[in-house]
Amino acid sequence: MKYSISNWIYADEPLRTTSQRLRKYGYDGVELVGEPQRYDVEEVKALCKEFNLEVLSVLGWCIAPTEERDLAHPDPKIRGRAVEYCAECVDLAVAVGAPLVVVLPAGAGRTSPLGDVSTEEAWRAAVEGEWRYAVESVEAAAAYAEEKGILLAIEPINRYESFLVNNVDQGLRFVSDVGSDAVKLHLDAFHMNIEDADPAEAIRRAGDLLINMHISDSNREAVGHGHTDFRVIMKALKEINYQWALAMEPLPPFPTNPFIGIRMEKYLPLRDVYAEECITRLRQYEREV
Repeated sequence: MKYSISNWIYADEPLRTTSQRLRKYGYDGVELVGEPQRYDVEEVKALCKEFNLEVLSVLGWCIAPTEERDLAHPDPKIRGRAVEYCAECVDLAVAVGAPLVVVLPAGAGRTSPLGDVSTEEAWRAAVEGEWRYAVESVEAAAAYAEEKGILLAIEPINRYESFLVNNVDQGLRFVSDVGSDAVKLHLDAFHMNIEDADPAEAIRRAGDLLINMHISDSNREAVGHGHTDFRVIMKALKEINYQWALAMEPLPPFPTNPFIGIRMEKYLPLRDVYAEECITRLRQYEREV
């Protein structure tokens, strides 16, 4: 398997600085946050060549979520713009040589379906409707991705950040409902810590559909700072013959908004500390299993 870091955790840090850190600690590549207008493609390719790195994935989501990127939204115009955004992320992946784009089926930070959902019946009906919308949107995005030779990886995220796809079983159901060879699964150790009773078993259930994974500990800090058992996670990954990337996503210990914490000056030294801790510990666990 390969090791990368998702560069959204470094806020607006220049990609050269990130690349230097990745090379210093022996990473194989980087996951680029899906902001296509942020990058000069030729610069990205030059940095990868200079530091012997790859772009291993594109994280197709919004740092400050807006309706413009909500694949499950009831408004078809908004869903259409979200599908266009996915296509832009696919184009970025093609341009920089990444094999996949991570996709959130519903807007990050939206923890309820839209409309009046004050009763159980209304809630269930709204969720079912938005599930169908999201499936249709990803079907459209997948058609474009397949044409371009790019895979889409559906990411379940925890109930405190989304209402639609929260755990591995829902993720597998969503992938099945889309029914495209271009649509696979992404898992995140932090979200699994909340939503999946047995993260290792969740990985085994995902099997060969799993093509990307985010790594942070139970408290969203670096590996070793929480209670997640990464030994059993690495063992499960070996059991399914996982050959894709582990994208590190550790955040500083700021208790509320992570998008503030990643920019706070007092936490900047943690960028190097966490990068080294994550890869050192995971490689040790990989050797042990």
